[in-house]
Amino acid sequence: MGLAAAIALRLRGVDVLVVDRARPPIDKPCGEGLMPDGVTALDRLGIMSGLDWALPFRGIRFTEASAAAEGRFNAGYGLGIRRTALHQHLIDRAAQIGVAMRWGDAVRVVDRAGVEVGARRISCRWVVGADGRESSVRQWAGLRSAKATRRRIGLRQHFRVAPWTDLVEVHWHDRGQAVVTPLASDEICVSLFANDAGSRFPDLVNLFPDLQQRLRHAMPLNAARGAISGSGVIRSVVSNRIALIGDAAGTVDALTGEGLSLGFKHAIVLADAIEKNHLRNYQRAHRKISRPPELMATLMLLVGSRRDVRRRVLNALAAQPSLFTFMLAVHGGAVPISAPPLGAVADFFRRLVTAEPLVRGPVAR
Repeated sequence: MGLAAAIALRLRGVDVLVVDRARPPIDKPCGEGLMPDGVTALDRLGIMSGLDWALPFRGIRFTEASAAAEGRFNAGYGLGIRRTALHQHLIDRAAQIGVAMRWGDAVRVVDRAGVEVGARRISCRWVVGADGRESSVRQWAGLRSAKATRRRIGLRQHFRVAPWTDLVEVHWHDRGQAVVTPLASDEICVSLFANDAGSRFPDLVNLFPDLQQRLRHAMPLNAARGAISGSGVIRSVVSNRIALIGDAAGTVDALTGEGLSLGFKHAIVLADAIEKNHLRNYQRAHRKISRPPELMATLMLLVGSRRDVRRRVLNALAAQPSLFTFMLAVHGGAVPISAPPLGAVADFFRRLVTAEPLVRGPVAR
């Protein structure tokens, strides 16, 4: 998220230097889906010049065994994006507007006088730490690490196959979830989230018969890559002239699909706070933006851990797609949770209590 913050700051006339020990193209295993609020944030950064590098999706489908429920976005669309393609577009945009970048270097010291990059001392007014879960900048700032919930393993792999729907699919099982994101007319991303460590990609795919059948003749484009998934809340993301962003500032479980969107929205409010010379504004805005996805992650994993509850919820959502649509809008911060469709909510809870038979929602063939 360092590039996003750099772009947002440069658009406000701030001189910015990005330093990263890695070299492009930089990849990170993730679901590669960007929710509508993230698409809006990208547009504000001036990156949505065309869709030839991304594929729109129109909502989310939950499915398990013989049941499925789907909710479509009430406004806008999401994007399936190869992480490397997104990173390159961020680099191109940063270069276009005059952001200085140094790849293959690391920031070694942060103090009141500035930072040390390699053997060079650089004076700066602000330092933004976007250096991941184990952030060195966070340690230098004296900020506490994230208070983590249970960590899970995430595995990602790309396949050459035409998407069978314009939705992101989430397949549920007691041992975890599989998320399918359409990326192009002939490519999908499959992300598997396992509750237990040591899980292998083929073994996890076998938990989801519908998905296994879809992938039977699909060509793998690369090997599966893994990463840690889980939520971790950091109480303070600012200290004096230092601010944190991205995973350095806390995480939400990748199942929410909000990781990228959160980072882009945080970049914009951070730039606003620095422009006004008031980092505490960023602290408040960061908490406000992060809270809904954090609550959604807790709710999804809580419901997902109980098969009987999970299937009742799936059944009730299948019968009330308008409620699912409302939940997606709340999740992305488009509408307040205080204005739900009351009739749909009442029917949802009635079905939870009565445990009516599972309903098979619409499925693309």
